[in-house]
Amino acid sequence: MAIPFTDREMEKAWRDNLLASYNTQRTNAHRLLLFYAVECGLKFVLMRRRKIKRSDLCAEIAEYQHDINRLLRCLSSNTDLRLPEQISMKPIKAKNGYDERKFTPGDINQMWRYGGSCSLADVTDQDIESKLLEIVEWIKKELRKS
Repeated sequence: MAIPFTDREMEKAWRDNLLASYNTQRTNAHRLLLFYAVECGLKFVLMRRRKIKRSDLCAEIAEYQHDINRLLRCLSSNTDLRLPEQISMKPIKAKNGYDERKFTPGDINQMWRYGGSCSLADVTDQDIESKLLEIVEWIKKELRKS
């Protein structure tokens, strides 16, 4: 069960994580905070649009969890903001060769949390970080509207 958060707490999480992501070196920890800032920012925009004061009263927040693309679709954002639908990390050794590591945007936080990197794939960590920074700018514009 998810812990409920107020719209003010979600806004503070958005701002605090974003600020922290700007003040660190470009590492997985930095990118993870940026990812969470974007997630909190999108959820805050959703709560504000729906005039919902608690996260547990917004079904999409529970359903979409960490999936940035699903949150962006729910908010009818520009499709140019979406993260790649398929992301890969370097395969890892298995008994009979190698295991592929492919995942969706909802799992990017796991990759960075556990020290992974997609820099050997078609999509790099820097590509994802750049896209997250574009989403940050979109969130800022959305918040100025209301």
